[in-house]
Amino acid sequence: EKPVYPANDTLFIGEVERIGHFTEACRACGECELAWTGGICPVTKCAKGLLNGPCGGAKNGKCELDPENDCAWILIYQKLQKLGQTDKLLQIKPPKDHSKAYHPRKITPQK
Repeated sequence: EKPVYPANDTLFIGEVERIGHFTEACRACGECELAWTGGICPVTKCAKGLLNGPCGGAKNGKCELDPENDCAWILIYQKLQKLGQTDKLLQIKPPKDHSKAYHPRKITPQK
């Protein structure tokens, strides 16, 4: 229930699944969007990585590409609504500079 203010534009953030295996929790795109999306990353959470709102294909709050996943933009809206910051959604974001991040990435244990 607290606002998020990113301090770094990092290039990898992962969560440990088990020893030596990590899942990307943040695309670490080098241009953090968390400050205006209520701490929910549209680049990582949205299957399409959309920055200016939902695609329109969400159904019952779920992603059209993977119905097991919640729609990132519905989560972002709900979070901003709780924070009283839905006015942030009126900002049109310029295209993201994807040249800062390198993909695909993986981390494997060293032998």
